[in-house]
Amino acid sequence: MSNFIFIQTLGIISLVLFVISIQQREKENLLLLQTAGTLLFIVQYILAGKYTGAALFTVVLMRSSLFYYYKKTDKKPSIIVLIVFQSALGIFAYLTWQNIFSLLPIIATTSKTWGTWQDDMSRTRKISLLSQSLMVVYNLTAAMYTGALTEVCNLISTLVAMRRYDIRNKENN
Repeated sequence: MSNFIFIQTLGIISLVLFVISIQQREKENLLLLQTAGTLLFIVQYILAGKYTGAALFTVVLMRSSLFYYYKKTDKKPSIIVLIVFQSALGIFAYLTWQNIFSLLPIIATTSKTWGTWQDDMSRTRKISLLSQSLMVVYNLTAAMYTGALTEVCNLISTLVAMRRYDIRNKENN
């Protein structure tokens, strides 16, 4: 039982990091916080024996780290970088396939990778809604309850950020 509590505690810490990340105006800050949260998710999935999630989030960790580097150096990752990450996600998904529910994190991480590759934070937030919704279901089926709670909070936080930055900007223009 203590392993279960430890796994869920990692999820709570990751939850806080992800909720704070989506409220960032700057992509650089979003990426930094999501990188830290993703690292905790990887450990959580490994400890729970959910290897598809762990493998895909390992690619997500590399993606977030590299995209953070690009943002810090005022560069945009090329389409080749995007293709490499999408391909890596496909390979890891194939190698760690467990059941039909493995499709959920696959679709979630590939769409989120494309969304994070975008420079337009409004578009990134919209794409995040799909990814977060799929991960709610995956985490519930995997008994990763804090992961599901994280994604529900991320959904709410994304909607709030869309209101703050996207809808208000259109209303003020």
